[in-house]
Amino acid sequence: MVARSPDNENKRNRNRDIDAGSESRSPVGRRRFLQAAGAGATVALAGCSGGGGDDVVRLGATYILSGFASLYGEAAERGIEMAQAEINDNGGIDGRDVEVIVRDTEASADTAIQQMRSLVEEDNVHGLFGLDSSGVAQAVAPQAAQLEMPFMITHAATPFVTSPEGEHEDSVGNDYVFRDSNNLTQDIYGAARTAAELDATEWATIGPDYAFGYETWDYFQDFCAGLGVDAEFTAEQFPPLETGDYTPYISSILDAEPDAVLTPLWGADLTTFIGQAEDAGWFDQIDHTLFSVGMGTDLASDGNPLPEGEYASTRYDPFAPDTEANNAFRDAYYEEYDALPTYNAEGAYRAVYLYKEAIESSGSTETSALVDEFTGMEHSGPVGDYRFSETNQATVSSIWGTVTYDDEWESNVLDPVNVYDAGPDVLSEALGDSDLPAGI
Repeated sequence: MVARSPDNENKRNRNRDIDAGSESRSPVGRRRFLQAAGAGATVALAGCSGGGGDDVVRLGATYILSGFASLYGEAAERGIEMAQAEINDNGGIDGRDVEVIVRDTEASADTAIQQMRSLVEEDNVHGLFGLDSSGVAQAVAPQAAQLEMPFMITHAATPFVTSPEGEHEDSVGNDYVFRDSNNLTQDIYGAARTAAELDATEWATIGPDYAFGYETWDYFQDFCAGLGVDAEFTAEQFPPLETGDYTPYISSILDAEPDAVLTPLWGADLTTFIGQAEDAGWFDQIDHTLFSVGMGTDLASDGNPLPEGEYASTRYDPFAPDTEANNAFRDAYYEEYDALPTYNAEGAYRAVYLYKEAIESSGSTETSALVDEFTGMEHSGPVGDYRFSETNQATVSSIWGTVTYDDEWESNVLDPVNVYDAGPDVLSEALGDSDLPAGI
C-alpha cells in the first residue's frame, strides 16, 4: 500500500497558490493485477528519519488529497500502488523494495514546500514526484534546486517550470525539475489543431481565475494565429476557484453567442459547471465546447460527466497507443479499480518506473546520478515512447478527441482520438511570433 503520512498543520491559501491521425478502438481482454506480498511496509516508515538505510528506495510524492480537486491525488495514489506492487513483486529496484510516502499539498504552495522539505530532511527520500497545481509547481520548482533533489512533475502543466530561468519573467525551470506528462503548450497546440477542423470562427473561454486559466487562453490565441486558424476571440470569463454558482458566467458567455468555447475548468469546478451549463441550455446553443482538462476529471468523478459529442484532451489515453505496455497497464488498472485509468494515475505510475530505470542504470540513488540519468533520458511506458528535451520536458504527444460513451468499458472515452506530435520544433513553429515560451 501507499503511505499517506500525517500532514503538517498548514492552512490553505487557495487564492494565492492554486493552479492547475484518428484511431478506432475495440475492447480487449482484462488482466489480473498482481498483488505484492510486502507492499504494506511503507506505513511503518512514514515519518521516520533515515529509517531503512540502504534496505529500501524511498520516494516522496506530493498531490492534492483533500478538497475540490482530491480526485487527482486519489488517482495518483492508485497509479503509485500499482507501480510499487509490480516492482516489489518482481525483485524491487536492484533488489531493494521501493516505498512511496504520499503527502497532501492541500493545493497550497506553502504546504507543498513544507511537505517536500519534510520528505527530504526527515524521511530521507531519494527522489520526489507529483504536483497537480501549476501555481504550486512554480513555487516548488526553485525549492527543488535549493534542496538539490530531483522532482518529477506528473500533472501540473504550466510551461514555466520547464522554461529555463531568464527565458521569460515567469520561467523557473532548472536542472532538478522534470515533467513526464505533457505541458499546457503541448495540450493547447492540440486544441488549436482541433479548432482548425471545426466550423467555428467566434471563440470564447471560461476558465479559472488564476494563471492557468489566463495562460490557456493566451496560448490558444497565439497557436491559432501561428497555425492560420480563422478565429475571432470574443467573450472571456474567469470565475474564482470553487465557485458554487456559475449562472452569471454562463449567461455572459451565452449572451455573446460564440460558435465555440475553450474551457480549462478542472476538478469539482468542472463537474459543477457542466451540470449548470446543461440546465442553462449551453450545449444546445453553443456548437462546440473544448474541455482541455476534461478527461482527467471525467473518468474519476461521480459528478456530471462530459457530454457526448464534445471535444476533450487527455495527457494519457487508455487506448492509444495500442501497445502491449499500454494495454497491460489499462487492463490491470481496470481489473483492480473497475475504472479506466486517468492521466494522473498513469503519470504517477510512470514516475515510479522512471526512478527505477534511473537508479538501476546509474547503480546509485545519489542526486547527481539521478539528475544525469533523467537528463535527455529516453523512456517507454503506457503513454508510449518519448524522451526528455533540453528543458527536461517529456516529448509526449498532444491528444484530443470526441467524447463518446463506450458500453464495453462503461465509461466515456475519446473516439475518434487524434494524436498530434508536439515536439520542440513543432511547437516553436506553431507559436510563430509569440513571446510565450514553449517550455520544451
